[in-house]
Amino acid sequence: MQYIDTHAHFDLCMEEGVGTESDLMAGLASSGVTHAVHVSIDAAGFSWAHDFALRHRQQGILFTLGIHPSSPAGKKELDDIDRYTEMVMNSDEAALLFGIGETGLDYYRMHRPKDEQQNSFEHQIHLAQKYHLPLIVHSRDATEDSLTIMKKYAPLHGIMHCFSEGAGYAKKFLDLGMYLSFAGNVTYKAAIKLQESAAYAPADRLLLETDAPFLSPIPLRGKKNKPEFVIHTYRYLAHLRKVEEQELTNQIHKNFLSLIRETLHQNPRRLT
Repeated sequence: MQYIDTHAHFDLCMEEGVGTESDLMAGLASSGVTHAVHVSIDAAGFSWAHDFALRHRQQGILFTLGIHPSSPAGKKELDDIDRYTEMVMNSDEAALLFGIGETGLDYYRMHRPKDEQQNSFEHQIHLAQKYHLPLIVHSRDATEDSLTIMKKYAPLHGIMHCFSEGAGYAKKFLDLGMYLSFAGNVTYKAAIKLQESAAYAPADRLLLETDAPFLSPIPLRGKKNKPEFVIHTYRYLAHLRKVEEQELTNQIHKNFLSLIRETLHQNPRRLT
């Protein structure tokens, strides 16, 4: 089977002592994870993300450029993401850039003021649409404001990362054009609302992720997460949706490629 982790933070995994770069890559190979996306969270990490994907392009590693709602997002940082995105998209490595994000709103932590978060979010929506790249959205305790902002720019092309709302909100984000991506917390016994959405999501708009080093799935809850652990979430979701694991794996692989192909269709430069 060919598993895909659509959202992981390899740099944070190493900082948290989950493993070395070599350990993490070996774990992907031994678990059958053929593609993984390293997701940026701040401007300081753009260069590392780019270089990491270059080092491991043969192992199916892609990267994103994004400013998390908890990260600084002043004029300098927004200029940095504009400049770095333009540079990559005009280079021979354009195909390694999977999307813009993670961006969005986080009213749970509130590390940045609401107006700064919202300005950063809208800036990155514009950037994703300018280059026809998937938008990777983080929304925590901010669902209504996220919807309000996103509706202004619909139809959208992207992913609701670590989706954590019920089926009613799932439909609203799906109607905007988004894919829903579920992390290891969907396996938790108390995650009833989340499981409802994971069962409801159309097969062709479904993705899975680890958000490593966070949210380790059952049976590894309590340990720091690794991208290779995504296989446990696949197994759980196949059971939840009452399909064979191979069928789910094939469908998510198809969905992942569809996101990339849609981007390639809009952006011929990325074919180089």
